[in-house]
Amino acid sequence: MDIMINEPIIWPPKYIDPTTDFGFKRIFKDEEITRGFLNDLLQKDNPDVHIASVTITDAEADEANKDIRRVVYDVNCVTDTGEEFIIEMQNDSQDFFSDRIVLYLARAASRQQGKGYLKFVDENGEVQKEPWKYNMKNIYGVFFMNFIDKEHPQKLSHFQFMETKEHYKDSDTLQYWKIQMPLYRKMKESDCKTVIDKWIYNLSNMAKMKTQLAFKEDSPLFMRLEKLASYSDMTREQQWQYDSSFHNYISYYGQLATKLREGKEIGFIEGETKGRAEGRAEGIEQGRAEGIEQGRAEGIEQGRTEQLVESIKNLISSGFDFDKAVEALKVPTEQIPELRRLIFNN
Repeated sequence: MDIMINEPIIWPPKYIDPTTDFGFKRIFKDEEITRGFLNDLLQKDNPDVHIASVTITDAEADEANKDIRRVVYDVNCVTDTGEEFIIEMQNDSQDFFSDRIVLYLARAASRQQGKGYLKFVDENGEVQKEPWKYNMKNIYGVFFMNFIDKEHPQKLSHFQFMETKEHYKDSDTLQYWKIQMPLYRKMKESDCKTVIDKWIYNLSNMAKMKTQLAFKEDSPLFMRLEKLASYSDMTREQQWQYDSSFHNYISYYGQLATKLREGKEIGFIEGETKGRAEGRAEGIEQGRAEGIEQGRAEGIEQGRTEQLVESIKNLISSGFDFDKAVEALKVPTEQIPELRRLIFNN
């Protein structure tokens, strides 16, 4: 799992992070940016495709997705010809990820099913109706992966219905792309040979860029992307919303990392204890495990407090007062007096 917050955090940032909820939606709810990105993605395989316009729809109307929104963000859009795109950011690896993609595309396909008859206007201006004949509009999925698929580490992969032996297309109604962002972070600018590579390189790396985005001379849309992603160009309210989104993001991964480390420590202690001889050695190991557990609990609590103090100081330095900072970080009420003493008494 490739987590960008393992790198040093510079605050305030030059550009917002597209792997956060706010950052992803600020970029992909811009219809001009989304239209340009999708055109370049489609034209990589089919130069004759062109989307004239897109309309962003409300992806969050699906209540079934509420429980995974901390790590999954999505934006839906419909083109001028009625084709539908599901654009998603997946921040963490998950079992059956590809099966979930199939489910999302199948849901979108089922919504196109005709109910009774289709109405149309004939050459005389009269409204007519005919049975639905499975004349579906194309449905596309674009899935940004903020992790590496270890079985198939491929930067950009394109999937659709293919005959398994002769490899010809049977239908292009359902298609999707997987984009493994950590692999683009390992690239240099000179490695980007296609326009879509340049798009994804910028999106994958902008959170750590300190000057301008790459390839601005190649397209006016990259200049628009830079303006849209610039932290200093946002209003104070937008900055506050991004700050909150970003700290929710790093808090989630902080919790995930702590649980992973705790699980390894507990597994090590249990394995070591089980491997010892019975009798006196077992008693010694039991006492050692209890001591380790107590020390670990104290160390974890101290580490959490130090992380909170540092986060609050960062927010205060970017314009928050103490009360707003602890509110943004969702600090429990009982911890606030101690944090206030640690910050201001020092």
